[in-house]
Amino acid sequence: ISHMRSIKYYIYKLTHPLIRAYWRICKPKTFGAKAILIHETSILLTKNINARYWSLPGGKIDKGETPEHCILRELQEELALCVSKTSFLLGTYSSQQEGKQDTVYVFIVNLPSMLFEKQWELETAKWFPLNALPEDISPAALRRLEEYRSGASAITAAW
Repeated sequence: ISHMRSIKYYIYKLTHPLIRAYWRICKPKTFGAKAILIHETSILLTKNINARYWSLPGGKIDKGETPEHCILRELQEELALCVSKTSFLLGTYSSQQEGKQDTVYVFIVNLPSMLFEKQWELETAKWFPLNALPEDISPAALRRLEEYRSGASAITAAW
């Protein structure tokens, strides 16, 4: 199994720049879901392969899948977290970064423990105190966390 994870890791690392080039040329419409994972006063952040920023975990919504089902699936796939439901939808955001028209749904998920198991899709994952976030957190993730801390919900805004 470890060997298969290594192969998938290197395939992803090699193909991801090609996928980004495709997005810039074809400008597809994509839909994704992310989560702010909270345990008491800490947040779980992830770094994707080839990424320079810490960000919120999540991924692409599959055809016929709801945004909430997507984030629950992604949490299982990326972090081996078995979560049955989200707490609430923080907001729906639009972005044209990376050359695609993207809609991102951000959910709040309260976790009962800090246990997780990082899977091959991620470079790394780590818990951070909400009052001591890493300096290299993505600007968008930082904006979402500020919205969460302000008590906002049902936001519609740019990513």
